[in-house]
Amino acid sequence: MNPIQKYHDRYLALKNDKITTDHDDLLKAIEEDTQGLNNFFMAGFGMSTMILRMGAVIQLCRKFENLDEHGDALFTRQVLDNLRETLPSDTSWKNLWVISALDEAWKRPMIQPKGGQSLLERFVTFRNRFVHQQIQLKTEFVHQIANGILLFEEMAALLELFKDGKLNLEDGKYFWMENGHALCLHPFLQQGKDSELPYIFQGLNKATEQVSLLGLVLGDEDKQESQAHLEPVFEPMRASLQGGAGQIFDHSERIAYYQSCFVGRDREKKAILDFCKADDAQNILCVKSPAGMGKGALIADVIGHLQKEMTQVLYHFCGAGMQNSLHATLYHLILQGNRNQYWNRTDESIQRKLDRPPSKYVDVIHFFQTLLQEQLKIQKNNRSKNLVIVIDGLDEAQVAYAQLKISDWFYTYNEKEEPESDWRSEPNIRWIFTYRCDDDGNESFYRFPAMKELAHSELLQPMKGLQPEAVEEAFHDFNVSEEFKKVVIEKATIA
Repeated sequence: MNPIQKYHDRYLALKNDKITTDHDDLLKAIEEDTQGLNNFFMAGFGMSTMILRMGAVIQLCRKFENLDEHGDALFTRQVLDNLRETLPSDTSWKNLWVISALDEAWKRPMIQPKGGQSLLERFVTFRNRFVHQQIQLKTEFVHQIANGILLFEEMAALLELFKDGKLNLEDGKYFWMENGHALCLHPFLQQGKDSELPYIFQGLNKATEQVSLLGLVLGDEDKQESQAHLEPVFEPMRASLQGGAGQIFDHSERIAYYQSCFVGRDREKKAILDFCKADDAQNILCVKSPAGMGKGALIADVIGHLQKEMTQVLYHFCGAGMQNSLHATLYHLILQGNRNQYWNRTDESIQRKLDRPPSKYVDVIHFFQTLLQEQLKIQKNNRSKNLVIVIDGLDEAQVAYAQLKISDWFYTYNEKEEPESDWRSEPNIRWIFTYRCDDDGNESFYRFPAMKELAHSELLQPMKGLQPEAVEEAFHDFNVSEEFKKVVIEKATIA
């Protein structure tokens, strides 16, 4: 069973010689066969919406299937915001596709060309404008109509993503069968009450606690009780986020591994620890070096040292994937701080937000700024009275989602979500960011914004290879050749 193919077949059947992107042909079609053009557009929208929704459901279920025991709190929050808390629109389905896509083929429709929108964004924008009659099948809109026809062709090309799969009903649940793997799509895709035809989750009517399902074949609606079908799925998600005890990135194994093999870098480590304990206005430190110099190992050792000293620290090691974007990183710092009891929860509005953090990027930035400025609790055994915030691998976050910049965190925003003015934390908030540069110290992956609060260090900007004395000390009890030590000094691969 492949309902997407049926929508595509109808789209092709309604496309005729008059429906082209040539303006003269289109003007003639508008004047002589408006009904035929309208039917074609309805088929194009139906096909594109089906591709969008089915693609989002498949990716959503695949992402859930691939989460490990640590989960992903931001992903869970975004699913709730787009499915449980609001009636899903094409914008919601687009959001779900974006946060769920795992492989490159499914990510391509999300790619934003420089200065432009992604395919999914362009479709949602066009559909919304058409639905609200900002674009109509009239001669004065011939240019927009031509663009819409091209857009349908681009959406139709996404059928390639589904070519190796099909829907299969087993024991009352729908599965997406692809390359020998059965992916369960329940409860986001279900069989109808009175038929085995597939119905996709459409929304929850809170007033009646009824779920609305849309038929993929006939386009009809079906109803069911929320408590029996959707709430058993959504309630554990909400419960996992309560009190900030949601699934937080756990880097403990990485830190333990780094600490077990970390040697040398005593001068660099001291420089970073001195920065962490300082109280001057230069409270942002960048640690950069070419790949393989041991930034991760050094910073892990610093974090372990701070924890032993009872200095409060929030940290994140960026990696590949959307879950390591700066959006996700910021979200998890909030949850990490809540788990560590760093935030004051006496204010009811703050407590509500900590129990249910916002998911929109600008809202998360504003909330984190508020927590640092107004709700930070300095613990009694923290002698420095500082909070250290460590983000390792900004270049990885840049690769994961290039549209987000660390400078975003250091602005306030207006109601239109536009940067309004600079924002800076108090000196007792000590920021550490690491990222790659080339051999000459040029920032090849990530360019950190110029700020007067930036601390300067010849040892760390850039961090160079290990010093001979550090290598000699590290290998004092081992029988290694001088040639080996020389290579270690040159490449700094010891960490």
